[in-house]
Amino acid sequence: MAIDIIFELIEKGNYDLYWSFILEDENSSNPFLNRRSYIKLLSSICSVAISPTPQIKEVAKIIIDNSNARIKDALHIATAAFAGCEYFITCDDRLIRTLNSNMDNIQYVLNNIKLFNPVEFLRKEMKINVIE
Repeated sequence: MAIDIIFELIEKGNYDLYWSFILEDENSSNPFLNRRSYIKLLSSICSVAISPTPQIKEVAKIIIDNSNARIKDALHIATAAFAGCEYFITCDDRLIRTLNSNMDNIQYVLNNIKLFNPVEFLRKEMKINVIE
């Protein structure tokens, strides 16, 4: 439900959604055709598409070297930092914990991105009381 609310806010123009090369890569590997098609459809509401750059790869390496983040996760957050995103919203609570526990070592490359899962984003940023 929280994700649906966030997408509604994006469709209304309250927030911008960014698409990236790493999302494209992961989606193209999705073995479920229906999910792959749905995610591709969601990409159409993205206001910006980010291509790979040496800077993104460099930031991802710093994140990997200074945390327990996996390569694809590091590329996701590095892309968001490169794009100047204000929020990084993910359902991967383990990734959020990993990044937060290593924030002292990586904050300088993350450009003050706020890390949230969808429910916490609505609770803290939107002041919406969402029941999990």
